[in-house]
Amino acid sequence: MVPAYYDNRRTRRLLKGHTVTSVIPLITESFVLVHLTGMAILVGAFILHMRSKDNFPFRIMVWGASIQLVTGTILVGLAYMGDDAPDNLKITVKFLLATGALIAAILGAKRQSTGEKKLQPFFHTAGGFAVISLVIAVLWNAELYV
Repeated sequence: MVPAYYDNRRTRRLLKGHTVTSVIPLITESFVLVHLTGMAILVGAFILHMRSKDNFPFRIMVWGASIQLVTGTILVGLAYMGDDAPDNLKITVKFLLATGALIAAILGAKRQSTGEKKLQPFFHTAGGFAVISLVIAVLWNAELYV
């Protein structure tokens, strides 16, 4: 049965036979896709320009880090809505790394726009934090067989 607050006929037709809780996994997976896209933008820009001495892609990195931070926060909220709560320590570490990457990318972009030359530390900080966050995401709860 479709809830009464869906008064749009098209929405009723799309949700016929589905409850709101059966739509939440689709929403979650959509945010995971966008989150992974942000990670690919951030880490990809870092790996492609790692050996560069100038012309760093800070604006792209700002977009990637922003996407990561926003969608990651939304995914944590969606996880708390479900049955399984995420590991708070892991989320805190990843949040701090994503915030650090975003701040380093913003500072690098601002200094690059003013014509400053020494930008490599900002670039490597933003990219390094992104790679560390990626490693934490993969290996934190991994069952490694020794």
